[in-house]
Amino acid sequence: MIQLTIIEKFAIVTILSQIMNADGIIHPKEEKYMDKVYAELGITISDIEDMANMDDIQAKSVINEMLEEKKQYVQSLFVSMAEADGYVHPNETEIINHIWVEEKTL
Repeated sequence: MIQLTIIEKFAIVTILSQIMNADGIIHPKEEKYMDKVYAELGITISDIEDMANMDDIQAKSVINEMLEEKKQYVQSLFVSMAEADGYVHPNETEIINHIWVEEKTL
């Protein structure tokens, strides 16, 4: 199991929530997958309340600062969430792809 900080866990769950909501339908299999991730990451109900303070930009930044090994693990979580309901919606793919696009400086 990869060791993640609480901030990294919050970032992962923030993006997983986006993926889960991307097609406008929260499928029971997506909820079940999210519960599995909470258990795997050791996230509690009180943690979930604290996570509400993290926005998408912060989450993306935290994920992009992770080491490559962690990024690969996170990518697998994101893809599994997108596939959980048996159909990968284009909006889900867009969210996942957007995470890995490096920010361009002006």
